[in-house]
Amino acid sequence: MIYLDNAATTNYKPQEIIDTVTECLTKYPYNPNRSGNKLSLELQQRLYDTRRKLHLLLNNDSEMHVAFTSGCTAALNLAILGTAQRGHVIITATEHNSVLRPVMQLKKKGYVEVSVAHPNEKGEITADEIERLLRPDTYLICVSHASNVTGTSQRITDIGSLARRRGIKLLVDCAQSIGYFPIDMMKQNVDMVAIAAHKGLHAMQGAGALMFSQNAIPRPITFGGTGSESHLYYQPETIPDSLESGTLPCPAIMAMGAGVDWWLKNWKENHDTVTEMQHTILDGLSQIQGVTVYSQYNKSGITSFNVGERDSGEISDILSERYDIAVRGGLQCAPLMHRHLGTLSQGVVRASVSCVTTKQECYALLNAVELIAKTTTLNNI
Repeated sequence: MIYLDNAATTNYKPQEIIDTVTECLTKYPYNPNRSGNKLSLELQQRLYDTRRKLHLLLNNDSEMHVAFTSGCTAALNLAILGTAQRGHVIITATEHNSVLRPVMQLKKKGYVEVSVAHPNEKGEITADEIERLLRPDTYLICVSHASNVTGTSQRITDIGSLARRRGIKLLVDCAQSIGYFPIDMMKQNVDMVAIAAHKGLHAMQGAGALMFSQNAIPRPITFGGTGSESHLYYQPETIPDSLESGTLPCPAIMAMGAGVDWWLKNWKENHDTVTEMQHTILDGLSQIQGVTVYSQYNKSGITSFNVGERDSGEISDILSERYDIAVRGGLQCAPLMHRHLGTLSQGVVRASVSCVTTKQECYALLNAVELIAKTTTLNNI
């Protein structure tokens, strides 16, 4: 199978990741923070090492300001619900429903009012667009670093400068950027960053993290099962323990740390490959009659398109069943972005490459789409 659904999860897992997961399952089948035996303490240290790697990678203000979660969705919920207050929230039309839904839940309960910032003709959310929506009670701005629909990245530095001047927290969803291009929390004035491990870091599903600054320490949204300060009837206040209820997914967390190490060693080659393959698909699709392309050149490896007026899910199924090519059709969990693009009923076909995608695989996709487009045109005559 030709796998071009890497924006959902990367199918290539480096040997370093596999070895780390195996090591954790065989050497450390324990529960950190629950006992004092030697191997349990070693496991605690390995988890701390991952915190420190993420702290250094994203340059947030403390290695303790890293909360492990079950994934990016849980990290975004922790950020949004854990810092919620009565007031005004700005989101963008590019947001995944992992941002949209918790924000709208707050709105439904009457806690917040919500404004939506729309992209310009380049798909970018400008600081001017954000500033236009500001109100005296705005306390949070949520921005997707890279759209999971089109791959377009945002000018976080400009938005961060605006947010810092106005004393507003900035949350950045880095699900589609971590492992593809960097973010610097302190330099870019970002208060919270949510990441997934199983995409650009090529680690495993089941782990993510929320990085946060001293200015944006979230309140717990789940309670109990911390393993520390067990004499307390209430959730401990110690960070990050207070934010990590329940048994941590240790193999996935250790794999995330190994993913950071692997990315640091290979980022230049990975970046060059992802960029070249995304450009190849984008350029090729743009030349096929009857195909509409919604993406521009980007670093996340994402190219979204449609064939005529045909349903994107149908095209995705044809590519899978006839050509053994895995892509994704539908709304990509981002209804506001599809409303902006005018594809709310049709969805889009999303082809997303990785560092192991080849030119031959890209050409196979292009040939298949061209045949589908020609068939579509003939059927419409």
